[in-house]
Amino acid sequence: MQAVNPGRTARRGLVLAAVVVLAAATPGHAYTDTSKTSQQTSGGSGNGVLTAGAGAVTISYPSGSTGSTHTIASVDVNWTPPACWIGPIADPVTFKKDVLAGVKATNVPGQANYALEAMDQYKQHYDSGYTWDGSGKGYKDFNVDQEGKGMFWGAVENPDAPDSLDKFSCNSTIPFFVPNGQRPPAGTPNVITPEMLSKLAYAHTKVPGVTIETNPVDTQTVNLPTWVRLEEKYTPVKVRASVDLGGGQQIWAETTARPTSVHIDPGTSDATVYPASGDCPIAADGTVGADYDGDAAADPPCGVTYLKSTGATGSFDLDVTATWSVGWTGSDGTGGTLPDGRIEQPRQVTVQEIQSVNR
Repeated sequence: MQAVNPGRTARRGLVLAAVVVLAAATPGHAYTDTSKTSQQTSGGSGNGVLTAGAGAVTISYPSGSTGSTHTIASVDVNWTPPACWIGPIADPVTFKKDVLAGVKATNVPGQANYALEAMDQYKQHYDSGYTWDGSGKGYKDFNVDQEGKGMFWGAVENPDAPDSLDKFSCNSTIPFFVPNGQRPPAGTPNVITPEMLSKLAYAHTKVPGVTIETNPVDTQTVNLPTWVRLEEKYTPVKVRASVDLGGGQQIWAETTARPTSVHIDPGTSDATVYPASGDCPIAADGTVGADYDGDAAADPPCGVTYLKSTGATGSFDLDVTATWSVGWTGSDGTGGTLPDGRIEQPRQVTVQEIQSVNR
C-alpha cells in the first residue's frame, strides 16, 4: 500500500499532470441521489441501495415530505460542502480497465513527449511496480489478484462544487490500494470522513417550500386581518450520505433537519403581525397557520393586519421564512450540528382602502 505525495520533484509533478489528463479520459465517481429514482411517501422510507460505480457517495432520504424540491440555503454564507475528497473509486479490475483506457485515449498525435512519458510511468506504477524513488513499492498488474479483497482509493470531485479549481485540490494523492474494512494510512490528506459526508448530506437536504395562502385570497383590506396558511407541512427531514468501503462495510452520516421557526414579515412597518413576535407556531402535524374561521373578532394564529394601502407603490412583499436546525450523526459515533438552513418565498400582496367588508 502506498500513498504518494507528488510535487517533491519535477518528474513527480509531470506525473501529477498525467493524473489530471487521465482523469478527464476515465469515468468519474460522484453521487447517486435516490430522490430521483425511488418513490417515497411523507414520513416514509426511501429504501433501496443504488450503486453508480464502486465508492460512489449515495444520497438517500430515510424520511421526509414527498415532492420537497427546495434545497435549504445555509444561514452561514461562508459555509460550503467539500469540493473533493479521497475515497474508494474502483475495484482492481475496474481500475486497471479505466487506467488503460485513459492512457489509450490520451496517447494521441501531438501529445508532448514529457506528458507521454509521465503517463507511461503512471501506468507502470500500477502495472509493473515502477516507483519514482526507486523503492520498488509499486503494484503488480493493478493488484487484480486482490479482486474482492480491497479497493483503490483516489480523488473524487464534488460535481456541485462552485469553484472548479478546488475540485482538483485532492489530486496531490494518486490512487492507492486499501484492503476491505481498512482505512488509508494515517496522515493521508482529504480522506472521506463521516463529518465530510454530513456536509454532503446537508447540501442535498430538500425541504418543503413556503407557499403562502391568504384569506382574503386576492386583494387585502386596510384594518382587516389577513389570515395566512402555508400549503406545506413542516416535519423533520432525514438525509443519509454513505460510501461502500468493500467487504460489506460502509461509512455514513445522517442529517436531520427540524423546522424551528416560521417567521412572517408583512413587507411594511405599517402593519400588525400575528403573533406579535412574527413567529407563527408549527402545529404537531407540521401545519402552519389556518384559514379564516368565520369569527370576525378573532386574531389569526398566523397573519397580518395592514394599516395602510399599497397605493401607488402597487404591492407589499409578504414574506414568510422557514428556518431549519440541522444535526448529524456518523457511523463512527461522531456527530454535531451544521448551520441552520432557510427557505423563503415572498408573495406580493395588494392592500385596498376599504374600512369594512362582508366576508
